[in-house]
Amino acid sequence: MRSIVFTGGGTGGHVYPALAVHAALSEDLRRRVLWIGSRKGVERTILRGSGIPYRAIPTGKLRRYLDLENGRDIFRVGAGILAALRVLRHVDAAIVFSKGGFVAVPVVVAAWILGIPVVIHESDSDPGLATRLTAPMARRICVPYSDTARAFTPAQRRRILVTGNPVRKEFFSAAPGDALARLGIRDEGQPVLLVSGGSLGAQQLNDFVLEELAVLLDVCTLVHQTGPAGAAIIPEISRRAEQLTRAEATRSGTPPARRYAAAPLWTEEFPPLLRRADLVVCRAGAGTIWELAVTGTPAILVPLSRGASRGDQIRNARRYADTGAALVPPDSPADLAGAVRSLLLDRDRLRAMGVAARAFADGDSAVTIAGVIAAIYNESDQGRKGESVRS
Repeated sequence: MRSIVFTGGGTGGHVYPALAVHAALSEDLRRRVLWIGSRKGVERTILRGSGIPYRAIPTGKLRRYLDLENGRDIFRVGAGILAALRVLRHVDAAIVFSKGGFVAVPVVVAAWILGIPVVIHESDSDPGLATRLTAPMARRICVPYSDTARAFTPAQRRRILVTGNPVRKEFFSAAPGDALARLGIRDEGQPVLLVSGGSLGAQQLNDFVLEELAVLLDVCTLVHQTGPAGAAIIPEISRRAEQLTRAEATRSGTPPARRYAAAPLWTEEFPPLLRRADLVVCRAGAGTIWELAVTGTPAILVPLSRGASRGDQIRNARRYADTGAALVPPDSPADLAGAVRSLLLDRDRLRAMGVAARAFADGDSAVTIAGVIAAIYNESDQGRKGESVRS
């Protein structure tokens, strides 16, 4: 039985969209999928329990600046290519689907060496370094927007398919229902603010919650995804939140109610939480933006700065904010808290932002990409059978 190899990792934005594509494959093809990732990447954690077989290879980071580690990483990438060659041969790979990230590069190179067709998907308006490196080796290049094609060569543009960004089916079907109750919060109809730094977390957003907690709890119930690196601050913020709610209860003469819940990372709980939230404060990763759009959730976007990224989140945020579905306020915690308060008190504007969000996501990208993979897989498999008959 020939295999379909998925690869990609480094952040949830390289993993969750690929899981959406995996779910859109037929049951027979899903059984043929194997994932190649890094030894310590977040992809390994996210995929745990998914039922998808996982193979780890050495990886080197793709840096855009001079660093002593660059020399070592050349050898790591070389070792990754050799390891990927062994895996691809061993599992008799018929096709490779790459969702990007540094771990994908050696896998795509190995597939190209072996003559295995490759499909890649880029999530951002402008392709990242991994996509630029692997595009010449790809049979099909899936991109989110028609103007993304400008970043590719004329020859590569002929292989481009505009698909949008894949989103897990749970975001389409999730009902808000008991999303808060599952976190130990009684849903009393108060506005709900979700603050999330994504799968890795965001120190800037965690600091914002810590500094502006009193302002936030004055107008909403707060649900906070810290990321694994921010888990240590959860007890402190929880303690402060309890003090604030008890003080408010004493003043009003009502029983104290829990108004804050946090976790390093939610997976199954996240789609219903996004549906229940009246407003989200988050980074501007491409996958996050499409999840917001599918659920119709208004957002305040805090993109990574150019100093901390290649500027892709800034461009993502501008594109999305221009539709009216989100705001991109100044960076200061006080300004951000003011924007949150203003929006949560303006129900009409929140409704209009939700309408704009839903209009942004058109169609089911995961189904489209799964169809591309299935067609190439069947073509490759039939070709192998034909060779067998001729021999």
